[in-house]
Parts: sequence; C-alpha cells; structure tokens
Amino acid sequence: MAAIMVLATPAAASAQANDEMGVELLQLLVDEGVIPYDKAQELLNRARQKAEERKQRDTHNAASQPINVSYVPETVRAQIKEEVKAEVMASAKQEGLVAPGVLPKWMDGLELTGDFRARYQYENFDKDNFPFFPDLNQIIRDGGAPLKLPPSMNSTQDRGRMRYQALLGVNAQISKQVKFGLRLGSGDAPGIVSTNRTLGDFFAHDGVYIDRAYVELRPVDQVALVAGRMPNPFYSTDMMWDGDVNPEGAVLVANHKIGPARLFATGGYFPMQERELYSDRFMVGGQVGVDAELESGLSFKLAGAYYDFERMQSKKNTVNSRLNDYTAPVYLSRGNSIFNIRNDGLTSLPGLASEYDILAVTGSVGYRTPDIAIGVTGEYIQNLAFDANEIKALRVEPGVEPGDKGWQVRLDVGSELPGRRLTNPGDWRLAAAYKHLETDAVLDILTDSDFGLGGTNVKGYLLEGEYAVFRNTTLGLRWLSTNQIAGAPYAVDVLQVHVRTGF
Repeated sequence: MAAIMVLATPAAASAQANDEMGVELLQLLVDEGVIPYDKAQELLNRARQKAEERKQRDTHNAASQPINVSYVPETVRAQIKEEVKAEVMASAKQEGLVAPGVLPKWMDGLELTGDFRARYQYENFDKDNFPFFPDLNQIIRDGGAPLKLPPSMNSTQDRGRMRYQALLGVNAQISKQVKFGLRLGSGDAPGIVSTNRTLGDFFAHDGVYIDRAYVELRPVDQVALVAGRMPNPFYSTDMMWDGDVNPEGAVLVANHKIGPARLFATGGYFPMQERELYSDRFMVGGQVGVDAELESGLSFKLAGAYYDFERMQSKKNTVNSRLNDYTAPVYLSRGNSIFNIRNDGLTSLPGLASEYDILAVTGSVGYRTPDIAIGVTGEYIQNLAFDANEIKALRVEPGVEPGDKGWQVRLDVGSELPGRRLTNPGDWRLAAAYKHLETDAVLDILTDSDFGLGGTNVKGYLLEGEYAVFRNTTLGLRWLSTNQIAGAPYAVDVLQVHVRTGF
C-alpha cells in the first residue's frame, strides 16, 4: 500500500480520476516485482502528461462556451490504460524483466524435470532354494574371504521393504548447437544400476548422487556428439541395459530421414575401470537401425548392436601369489561364470571367467488408434566371445553349466505405447513378458535389477499394469516370477506396488 501512496501523492486531486486505471495497473506490476518502482513512476508521469495534453487539445477545439469537465471519458481512460500497458510490456521485453507470458532471456532454454516413485516390494523365496549362495560383492569389498566359510546372500527368507526413487534434472539449451544436462538421483549406494532407496535406517539422512552430467554438441541437425554421464544412447530392452543405467563416456549419434523412415547410427567409447598401473577396462559399442511412424498408425523399430567389453576376464594367480588380484571385478551381481583367482588353498576372490563381446538385435512393432495402442517388443542377445572350454579350465572344479544366449518377448496394450508416460487421468497400460537369460549372455551388473532380483542365469515371466489416477500420476502393480536356469535351485517371486508422479 505504501507504494500506492508514493505513486499517487504527486498528482493533484482533480487529476486523480484521470490516471486511476494506470495507477492500479502499475501498482500491481510493482507489487509482483515485474518492474521497479522508478520505472513505474516514469511511465505514470508520461501517461499523465499525454492525458493532460489531450485534455487541453479537446478543450481548445470545443465550442466557444468552455465546459468544465471534472472527469475523463471512459474511452479516454481505456486508451490511457492500453497505452500504459503497451509501454510496460515493451519495456519489460527490452530490459529482460519478467512479465505475463514473457521469461528472461537466460531462462529461454531451461527445462526442469522431476520424477518420484514410492514402492512397496515383497520378495517370496521358494522353500527349496539352496541356502548358501556366496555374497560375491561382499567378498570383493572385503578383499577376499575364507575358502570354506564365505559370506552368503539371502535366498530363503522372505522380505518386504519400502523404497523410493527420486530424480531431479535440469536441461539447458545453451545455444542451437549446445545442450547441457544434469540430473540428481537417489539410491542405496553410488552403484551401477538402481536408483532405489530402501527405507528403514532409523531416519538417517539419505544420499544424493549425480545420475547424469553431460554435454551435447550438435554441429548439424543430423549429428550429435555427447560426452559425460549420459542417458543410454542405445536402443535396447532391460535384458541388456537396466533402465537406470546411464553410461559414462563419449558417443557420436547420426540420423537421416528417408520418407517416413529414419535411419540411425550410434558409436561410442565408454571407460569401465580406469587403472593407474594396469591397462584400463572399457567398452566400445556401436548400433545401426531404422524406425518409422506411418500415417496408418503403424510404427516399427529395428536395430542391431555390438558391444565389445575389453579386459573383463580375470586372471588366475600362481600358487601362493596375489599378483593377479587386480583383475577381480569391481562389482558383481549374480549369474556370470566365476572362478577363484586365489591359488593358496585358503582364501577365495571371485573373478569373471568369460570375456564379453555381445551382439544384440532388438525390434518392436506398434499400432495406435484413437482409443488403444498395442506394442510387441523382442530382443535376442549372444555373447560372441563366450568359450565354454576356457571357462571350465579356469574353474578347475565343476560349476554351473555356462551359456551365452538370451532372449525375451513382451506385449503391451493400453493408452500409450511402451516408453511413453501415461499423462491423462484414466490412461492405462497392461504388459506381459517372458525372458530367458543364460549365465554369460550379458554382464550381470548391467541387466534388469528387478527380474530375479538382478543378474543372469534366470528365466521367467512378468505381468504388470499401470493406471493414471491424476495428471502425470499413476498407480502400478508388477509381478515377476523367476527360476534359475542351471545350477543349484533358486526361485523367487517379486511383487511391486507403486505410486509414481513427475513433471
């Protein structure tokens, strides 16, 4: 209210009615922080001056008998209001001030994104499961374990837990050719796959991790160079890449339109483990494919990829030596063929027994009508570097029968095709899938962390449904039932119930 008094006091009482509308408009803009006070005062004085000039001109042109007008006609008042408004808007745009429908220049290319999911998960283990599967990650963290009494992972006790996933990202279009992306994420640890955070640690503060940090350079529309920790640039299913994996490295992506079809190619270099004294582990990946969306509502996508993982296989120590301990993997899940790097008869340290050069063929067909969308997705994977005899030689003792192949097929029916968010209340989607993933078809640390609770050497099916209760807010239900393909018995059913929202 103080600002109104300052703006209005200099005007004479007889002129206050003339600029009443201008004062109200300017006062609103000052209160909302749209324009500074001195700019508002300047605009008000200018409007008063024009109104006074117009009044004198009208008086001079009137009949010989002067008429004393104590108010400004409604048409004149409306004209003053529009002139003030136009001047304010023009000034705000020129000076980069916030105004209705106008953002400052620095915000033109800024996009804020967020995603939150609260989930309850119940894990039901089969009563006939083998009870002593070694906890490979714990052994690696401990730098080895006693050969006869290694730590074991849970395979028999049912478990229920509440979890959440929180993601907050910023995308900045710095120029037509340059884009920057940053996303923060939750998680139990800064690991490879999951951004889920498990509740139940006496309300201790939760960690926040950099989930993405990358720059995208686009010298021409059809070509982009991306470097950093980026969204997965490869078209695939979660059998090869869990949906939460964001690879680190540099990638070149190219696209070319031919009629309704789009040809695409992706190639990149991805460090897996940088080592000071030894050669680095890395992946070189490439993919080519085609996709199209036709006017009939039919769409399709098909791609072939090759992933060459270098120096992933571990080396066995000579007797009583630990010189090759450095070849142990940094992370393990479950399923890949392993052997004991140690050769002292007392301790164990797990190592990967296979190399990984993976061929993946992925395809999907979709059909959309105004009422429903149907999609079928399939993927076939084979590890071309797999050598069963080499694996058996490294193991010395018999182990799980190794395999090099994986495949899955999935059907989606609902309001949207897979990969697209359900946005409007009443949107829905149902899905069913079957997977078969042998021991060394892929690296067990990169595949879906929910199916069989992660890893390879697993087969089974999943059923899921999702329904939008509010805009951009869904309720979801998943059921995953899996069995181990080879080796000791291991079966687990996983029930997941969640609410998800985002912007």
